[in-house]
This record gives sequence, structure tokens and C-alpha cells, in this order.
Amino acid sequence: MLTQNKHTMKNFLLVIATSSISIFCIGQSQKNINCTGNLKVDPIIQTQEKIHYIFTGSDTTGLNVKVTKITVAESRTEMVKRRKSIDCDSPNPEDCMTRVLEEIPAVTMNLYTLPGPDKTPEYDIRKEKVNVTTREGGQINESIVCPKNRSSKLIKKVQEALIKQGYPLTLNGIYDQATSLSVTDFQRSKSMPYGDLTLGVLAALEIK
Repeated sequence: MLTQNKHTMKNFLLVIATSSISIFCIGQSQKNINCTGNLKVDPIIQTQEKIHYIFTGSDTTGLNVKVTKITVAESRTEMVKRRKSIDCDSPNPEDCMTRVLEEIPAVTMNLYTLPGPDKTPEYDIRKEKVNVTTREGGQINESIVCPKNRSSKLIKKVQEALIKQGYPLTLNGIYDQATSLSVTDFQRSKSMPYGDLTLGVLAALEIK
């Protein structure tokens, strides 16, 4: 009877040990599959058209007007003449001048605006292009391809896909600096989180 009990206890401990090892292996496997990285994201800024109702009357009584700074002339770049040097002493003034590309800032004005056109007929409509941030920049945790899973075969697929996108890469199956920089540039061009080989990049490059 004592021998049988010992045998039963031994089997019980063996089952527990086997189960513990299986759970540990499954946990390790999940850790290897689910890797994350702290990546960067750029802000997304979109240009949108905004309509202003400019009050053109003189009596604002009963009207909900407010002072609004509105861009009346967009910023631009243009060629302008500038003097080459204060030491230029050519008899021909044009010899002392050069043409340079210069940034002309936007022109803004403070105008009375109405919340809408339904309060008074005394208004003009002015359209303004404004930049609206639809996503703030910063950092984000994103699923990445675990380093141990970055096989030569997978990296070659990434490189092949990027080469088709126009990146001048060498098909060597190595996640080298050129490949990393190309992945980052591709991510940023698609407004994706960047800084590592993400699962999102594989999806965007249609790599399975």
C-alpha cells in the first residue's frame, strides 16, 4: 500500500511539473509574439477652409459680434531685389543688386464677425484657409516585430516591398541602417508611428 501511495504521489507531482512547464512555455511564447515599442508620431495638420461673416454695419446693438483676427493675404515666397554689399561702388546701380527668394509673411486684420448670417443682412462673407491639427505629435506604444522573429526571410520581404516603393536598398536580408531609415521614411510618409519595425508597416507593405 505504501509503495502504491508513493507511486501515486510521484505521478501527481509529475503532472504538476509538466503543467507548470507548459504554462511557462506558453507565457514565453506569448511574450515573444506580443512585443511593443515606444514610437514617435508626427502631428497631422490639415488645411481647411473657414467661412467668416464680416459685419459691415455701424450699429452692433443686439448683435453677438466679436473681434476676430483674420488672414487677408496668405504668406508667400517671391523673388525680390536686394543689395549685394554695402561696399559695392559700381557706377551701374544694377550691378550692386541681386535677386533673392524671400518669405513674405501673411497679412492679418482684426475684424468684427458674426456667428452666422441670420441676425442681420449687413455682412460680407470672407473665406480663410486655416491649419487644423487633427492629431497631436508625441510618443505611443505600438506593436512591433519581436527582434528574435526578424528572420532574414522576413527582412528580405520588407526590403523587396520597399524597393518597389522606390527605396534604393540592397536585398541582403539584414535589418541594417539603410533598411531602418527606409522603414522610418515610409512610416512618416503614411503618417504612421515610426522608429521601429511595426506590425503596421508589414500590413501597409502587404507582407504576411
